[in-house]
Amino acid sequence: MKPLICYALAAIFISGCSSLENFKSTVEARIFQDSKGIYIVKSGDSIWSIALQNNLDPQQIILNNNLTKPYIIIPNQKLSLLYASQNDVLPTPQKKITWQSPLKASKKPSKEGKYWLIYKEDIGRKIYAVGAGRVVISGPDIPGYGNLIMISHPNGFISLYAHCKKINVEVGDFVEAGMEIAEVGSSEASFSMLKFQLRKNGAPVNTSTLRFR
Repeated sequence: MKPLICYALAAIFISGCSSLENFKSTVEARIFQDSKGIYIVKSGDSIWSIALQNNLDPQQIILNNNLTKPYIIIPNQKLSLLYASQNDVLPTPQKKITWQSPLKASKKPSKEGKYWLIYKEDIGRKIYAVGAGRVVISGPDIPGYGNLIMISHPNGFISLYAHCKKINVEVGDFVEAGMEIAEVGSSEASFSMLKFQLRKNGAPVNTSTLRFR
């Protein structure tokens, strides 16, 4: 007998007085956790790469799985993502902020899902910091995003610039809003582009709320 069927029969026996709706909710919750809440680590994965792929806060993954520094994960390891934590994704920043545009685009960027902006521009076009902050990642540190820059800004904001060609900043550098930080490239991408995301307290911000000057 399959484990899920056994679970269902046991639930009926134990909670015979419960309503059918309560039973249905319990089983659905179990299925949801079993099928969607577990991530199998692949070679090259990191906490940040998994967080970016699943639009989660990396800190939440660390807490969910009781990981300790230096947060080492290994292939085939099972991680609980607890998809319900996506409720932490902010529909809007806590206050409206107008950011410097990450580049002088020749056309309007497209959206990839709710949390990424894709600027399809020629290789070599200049990329600028959207705000003042300190560089925390500079280079091919997160698989799938090519040469990536990550900048930590005040008030819990982080900006990400993926698939860069030439990078002009290093980890630890302080940058001002509008400072040239890289060039558009096609590293780990099928065409030249800038893939941009803004996060607040670890969670991605909906692109519909972003304002640029």
